[in-house]
Amino acid sequence: MKKSMAAPLLVALLAVPAGALAQSDAERINDLEKRVESLVKKDKERTAAEEKAKAAKGTTLRASSDKGKLEWTSADGATSFRLVGRIQYDGIAFFGADNRLPNGSAIRRARIGYKARIAKDFVSEFDVDFAENGTDIKDAFVGYEGFKNSLIQIGNFKAPFGMDTLTSSKDIWFVERAYPDAWTPDRRLGAGYHYGGENFSAAADFFGQAISIEATGVRQGYGWAARGTWAPVMKSETRAIHIGAATNMRKTDAAVNGSGTLPPPAWAIDFSSRPEATKASKAKFLNTPTMQNVAWIRQYGAELAGVWDAFAWQAEYQTTSVVRRDGFPTLSDHGFDSWYAQVSWVISGGKRKYEAADGLVGRVTPSGKAGAFELLARYSEMDLNDITAVDPIKGGSAKNFTVGLNWYPNSNFRVMLDWTNVNNDEYAKPKAVYGGIANDDFDEVQFRFQFNF
Repeated sequence: MKKSMAAPLLVALLAVPAGALAQSDAERINDLEKRVESLVKKDKERTAAEEKAKAAKGTTLRASSDKGKLEWTSADGATSFRLVGRIQYDGIAFFGADNRLPNGSAIRRARIGYKARIAKDFVSEFDVDFAENGTDIKDAFVGYEGFKNSLIQIGNFKAPFGMDTLTSSKDIWFVERAYPDAWTPDRRLGAGYHYGGENFSAAADFFGQAISIEATGVRQGYGWAARGTWAPVMKSETRAIHIGAATNMRKTDAAVNGSGTLPPPAWAIDFSSRPEATKASKAKFLNTPTMQNVAWIRQYGAELAGVWDAFAWQAEYQTTSVVRRDGFPTLSDHGFDSWYAQVSWVISGGKRKYEAADGLVGRVTPSGKAGAFELLARYSEMDLNDITAVDPIKGGSAKNFTVGLNWYPNSNFRVMLDWTNVNNDEYAKPKAVYGGIANDDFDEVQFRFQFNF
């Protein structure tokens, strides 16, 4: 009896440790799984905390200075900040003038600003000019580039009219832009859209008052502009032919009169221009009288440009119509025009490139040991005469011929030398303080030392 019970008891006793061992392994496996899950969870929490701390500290930007640029960029390129600026020191001398035209020098531009990109698709630009001991806000806008090949802008920027006007002052071919620049809308407060393709561009803008003009508080000027360009020949950046067209229609700007207490004469506009001379000289030979009761100013422009290896060319023709308000029989509408054609030959050390997305001919990027040397020539005209039977306008006309030499020692410096022959007609004359003598033909020689980054 005792023997019969001993065997089952022994088996039972041996089974207890085995069962306990099996149970212990299962518990250990379960415990290990829980520990792994806990470690994974803690790792995720730590990673999230690190990302949050990094975001709180801001994006790390790496400094770079490629081709004369001062820029800081994040590793993924989604955020960047670039410091920009330029200084232009000009001088001019006149020869053979009957009027009192001073020889002298001046700081033409002294600008500082930035270009920024945030979160990949949002951009902003801002720069201020301190030339002539004044403060003049230039570009000041925010933009969005989230749509393919597009830029939406809001703020103060150039209206899309005038190829020469749209070319940056650090990249213009001569010391001063050609005559048509005198009457383009230039920078305005507004909202615009730009699309840039591989061989074309399109831009439209609805704008208001010029930011530099003090408004009366009664009303402000406004208008719209549009420009389209196409390169029917686009072999490369250095072999392309460009055609373009642009238009704008705007109301006159409103400005405070001399006393600052009453609005000025209603709906007034005038046009004037220096003889393509730097601001060291203030004399303007082309001057329309103030045209009052103006309903609209309408402008049209046509462009032809191109680059072909060492050569580049650019030409524009613009017309301006001044449409008077109804109910003024002693006033008539008026039309004026202006045009220029210029050519460039980079003798050595670089080439001009065509920027199809902007519809512009870019600057020379020097590549030679001594930099790049460029010869240029330009012919230009502006006619501000419209001698109608009623309300004739005798603003004068001028024909200029210019030759220039540019030296680009590197990407940040440029030295410019221009000689211009000015041929004014019998209605072109400056203010009396400069002599007030009409039909004055003369030569002018001007230079520029430029630093930009």
